[in-house]
Amino acid sequence: MSRSRAPIHLAFALLIATVVTTVVMPRPAAAAGTAADELARLLADIPAERIPSGILYDRALPLSSIADHDGTPGAPPATLAAWKQMAHEMGRASLAAPTWPSLAAIEAGARLALARGVVPIAVMNLRYERIRPDALATGALVARDGRLALGSGDGDPFVAHRVFAAAPLRETVYQGAQVTFALGAADYLTNDPAPPAAVEIDFADGLGYVPVALGAEHGVRYATPGRKLVRLRAAGAGGPLHAAFHLDVAALVTPAPDDTLHITASIPHGGILGTGDAYVYLSPGHTALTDPVIVLEGFDYDNSMNWDELYALLNREQLLETLRARGYDAVVMNFTDAVAPIQRNAFVAAELIRQVQAAIPPDTDIALAGASMGGLIGRYALAHMETNGLPHRIRTFIAFDSPQDGAAIPLGIQYWLSFFADDSPEAAALLAALDTPGARQMLAYHHTDPPGATGESDPLRDALILELAALGDYPTGPRLVAIANGSGSRAGQGFAPGDQIIRWEYSSFLVDIVGNVWAVPDQTSRLIFRGLIDFILLPPDELNVTVAGTRPFDSAPGGWRDSMAEMDATPAPYGDIVALHPNHCFIPAVSALAVETSDLFYDIAGDPDLLAHTPFDAVYFPAANEEHVLITPANAAWFLAEIERPAAGIAGDPAAPAAAVAGVARVSAAPNPAPGAAIIRYSVPAAGPVELRIYGPAGRPVATLLDRRVEAGAGEALWDGTDAAGRRVAAGVYFIRLRGDNFAASRKILLNW
Repeated sequence: MSRSRAPIHLAFALLIATVVTTVVMPRPAAAAGTAADELARLLADIPAERIPSGILYDRALPLSSIADHDGTPGAPPATLAAWKQMAHEMGRASLAAPTWPSLAAIEAGARLALARGVVPIAVMNLRYERIRPDALATGALVARDGRLALGSGDGDPFVAHRVFAAAPLRETVYQGAQVTFALGAADYLTNDPAPPAAVEIDFADGLGYVPVALGAEHGVRYATPGRKLVRLRAAGAGGPLHAAFHLDVAALVTPAPDDTLHITASIPHGGILGTGDAYVYLSPGHTALTDPVIVLEGFDYDNSMNWDELYALLNREQLLETLRARGYDAVVMNFTDAVAPIQRNAFVAAELIRQVQAAIPPDTDIALAGASMGGLIGRYALAHMETNGLPHRIRTFIAFDSPQDGAAIPLGIQYWLSFFADDSPEAAALLAALDTPGARQMLAYHHTDPPGATGESDPLRDALILELAALGDYPTGPRLVAIANGSGSRAGQGFAPGDQIIRWEYSSFLVDIVGNVWAVPDQTSRLIFRGLIDFILLPPDELNVTVAGTRPFDSAPGGWRDSMAEMDATPAPYGDIVALHPNHCFIPAVSALAVETSDLFYDIAGDPDLLAHTPFDAVYFPAANEEHVLITPANAAWFLAEIERPAAGIAGDPAAPAAAVAGVARVSAAPNPAPGAAIIRYSVPAAGPVELRIYGPAGRPVATLLDRRVEAGAGEALWDGTDAAGRRVAAGVYFIRLRGDNFAASRKILLNW
């Protein structure tokens, strides 16, 4: 693997490259300083006063097709991602610090507005200059001593342009019957002497253009859901400027929660108390919490989801409303920082559980569900409460496509984001999400700088695994249930380990751009990322990453994400980003079900004793891979049945018969991690023959602690850390398996000599 980082800007490089055909422009023997210093040196002889707007666009890498958004009628609608890219490029191209707010400030303000139900509209109305294509040929610019300078030729070497573009800072609304928009002064980017007093907007509500004052809010009523084309126009020196964007009206009305609990954890993590809002949505006829089902949100990477978004996700297949119709009260936890360390949000969840217990009758218990990373948060919260003697009264814990044993974002895509982050705010935002504590704890493989030669997890993940082991790994009080969106029948994602999944190659006489990605291989050595920006006369920006010894996470059975398809839909002025396959595995099926195997293609459906190989009391999996946390008619029905009638068992594809298990068994170890000997406690639902064994990480039996008939109830046995021959075994992870007639249970134990 090699890297030579030189973040120079392509448009300017193309201009420099044309010098080759007109003027000899020698380069210094050794470039001094960074590439940014070199760029400043190359432009140092161009007087700033010759750039009236203060923005020379040729200083930026043009990835936004900004010329299409010039304010003329018929300009294409801008997406929010495209608007951010244009704002990023305008900031990069500015000769001095921009006078308008940064993207970070705009997004922070948007979060506050969106939290109170207001959708800000961001507008960009900026003058800028570009170097004329014939500036060198006419002598208006000359190359002198390795720099560009004004020449004595005819004509102005610069051409004036304008960008006029708009986008909503939330592109989907769920209260379409009454939407409030805001045209804030801080969201109107301009370098004109003064912004306009108002902008005319046609909100596609049938009322035509209406004036909206800068700094004002404006209410709009839509009669139907669907995609709306919103148009803007503002006064300009040469006539009206035009812009447009799309707004998705997902729903006309989203019911409001009956109450919102503001939760602050009572236990800090890293010196910080986590916080969040719990939305209470009561069953019809209830005036207070009566029979609660708590739902913990998952990995909200930009913390953009509030009640409306969470309701839409949870009510697919009418799941949330069906729960309410059956007498259950929904309590939906929205963490203030959903990508904070899992432990911090687990303490928020624990405080929520405590407050819900205090609000309901003492003989009422609670169902708890965690979606995606919420399943890890709930697992940690309950295990911590049990270890510390804190009652939780959780009867059933459901983990919905949760990364119990890790999640996967293709490692090659992670390096793609890292390589192009300097020139794309979207890539930078996604990379920042990957680098949050929650993502680092969740991902099985995480990118490193410099790149590693093998797939490796972040140290934060390793520390979390040890903490969970110290807490007993899983709670023992509730009935444990897992739902996977990944195939239980070994169906992959449609490509083999090591196959190419993204192709982006652009080549010309002046510049080569490469952004190719391959899936991680299965143990063998493989190039997984090839990145290159190489143009004449300037140092190449290059990154090649090769890994070996990896497990085939990208192509494995699992709940999928369409990251590659999203990349394919991203316009690239240079060439075309091609997704050779649309989806990758995000939560491997064996991870969602915590199957005790290192085989990502394990035959889950073919395992006749699956519950002996997972800590869960009941598991569900489909035959084909589904989108991550997708609620389907089949898993919704299964979820409801678990809430209403807990009964241990395995459910596979709805068309296949379920393997029922009559009772619930439990097994735990203390201490865990064990410094040597450990007490193995168990309980069995019925009298009969029972086996209690220790297995090694490869699935081979190590020691038998119990193999006889026992009565129903609790018991315990001692494991002294030795095998069947009395030899002390090596430190590491082992598995305790309890098995009897019609019941089974298992638990991990970490032996730490």
